[in-house]
Amino acid sequence: MLQVDCFIFSMASVKLLEDRVVELEKQIYGLGKVLQLDDPLPETSITDNLLHTNTLISSALSGREKINEAIKRLPELNKHLDITLEELDMPIEAKLHLLLLLEQEVIDNHKRLNEIQELMPVLETDSLKDVPELSVKLNELSLKQLKIHEETEVFTKNMHSVFCMYNDVIDSISKTLISLDKEITRVETSKK
Repeated sequence: MLQVDCFIFSMASVKLLEDRVVELEKQIYGLGKVLQLDDPLPETSITDNLLHTNTLISSALSGREKINEAIKRLPELNKHLDITLEELDMPIEAKLHLLLLLEQEVIDNHKRLNEIQELMPVLETDSLKDVPELSVKLNELSLKQLKIHEETEVFTKNMHSVFCMYNDVIDSISKTLISLDKEITRVETSKK
């Protein structure tokens, strides 16, 4: 009798495992296709892919002390994230107090969600749907504007040097005219 029960239990376990494999195949290959025994195997096995991924992760983490320390503490983090039955057995007063503390935050979140739902039609306009396309044009225009800005800076530097030369010429002419005026005034006073 015990052997029959064990056989039935093992058959049920096998059926459960087969069902889980079918579900995994549906998730991996899609709903319409289930891998059959006569289908060709993938080029690389899942085990090879896992080993390759493990190698990539190990090489990426080598030499990074902070990340390695964080990974070593993942079990501790998982322990803190697991809800135990002891934590669920809080007194009703504590639960009530916790809910009252969170009440305003829940109300604010509810208001924000209502505002988002009211504004959803604005976000679904055609102009926002064209953003990916227009971002390329915006990038092109930004590059053109940057080029024009650089050309303008070069032109400004050239104009500055031209104005400096102009100022030097005007200053020289002014000094010459002043010296001529002094000389003319000296000659006139000497003739008188």
